[in-house]
Amino acid sequence: MVLLDYHMHSLNSTDAHDEISALCAQAVARGLQEIAVTDHFEPSAGHEDYPEYDGRKYFTKIAEARRRFAGKLSIKSGVELGQPHLFPKYSLQLLKEYSYDYVLGSAHRMPNNVDFCQVRYTPENLAAYCVRYLTELKALAQWGHYDCLGHLDLVKRYAAKYRLRANLMDYQEQLAEILRIVIDKGKGIEVNTSGLRQSSQECLPDLDIIRLYKELGGEIITVGSDAHWAEDVGKGIQEGMERLKKAGFKYVSVYTNRQPAMIKIGDKSTLFTRGGLSA
Repeated sequence: MVLLDYHMHSLNSTDAHDEISALCAQAVARGLQEIAVTDHFEPSAGHEDYPEYDGRKYFTKIAEARRRFAGKLSIKSGVELGQPHLFPKYSLQLLKEYSYDYVLGSAHRMPNNVDFCQVRYTPENLAAYCVRYLTELKALAQWGHYDCLGHLDLVKRYAAKYRLRANLMDYQEQLAEILRIVIDKGKGIEVNTSGLRQSSQECLPDLDIIRLYKELGGEIITVGSDAHWAEDVGKGIQEGMERLKKAGFKYVSVYTNRQPAMIKIGDKSTLFTRGGLSA
């Protein structure tokens, strides 16, 4: 089975702990063929330009890693844009300044600047926050300057800390509308495996939403560990791939210069090319 990890963070993210070289070394040790390092660009109200993100340093480290791991690992450049629909000026400026292979779009914060991870979830407020999250996700989907939407049911991760299950399939009409927007724009979604090692014990999203996406005509899909430590690179990727297969997907997506290509999930003979992987 081809193993790709398209969501991880290096020291260029303020909440991560290891250099890109360490992420790559772990990827090789875990038998991955290709990775994308997607550090955070996370603007917020009053902090719109997010100076913590150093694009020049990031691309220097990517170039160093590509030289060091040539022939062992395909390394794609990426970024995770937090709530770019709320801060389009700065997000688009970043995309104009740097040539990424892959761009994740994520809805982490609400317009009031509160991060969904900061909420204290209760049985009384869970539904309201699910609807609030779907509202932000729809706005992000419509914004459109991403390649895939990250961790589609993110609120599930945080509600689980309070022993609550946030199931966006309970809002299937709104969810399907968002997925149709993604599909119509020629974009995709990711299966984020971080939940398997966290309280929810599920992928984000898991099989139910992956199947819905497939039934609606979705084809573009990636898998990522969302690792913030090198030791988590590649964790859950095989399980994520198995979920794709169960949902009826035969291919997983990879990116070069923001252009998707399809790789057979079960193809163990994947070969390296200058641009990355080729089935």
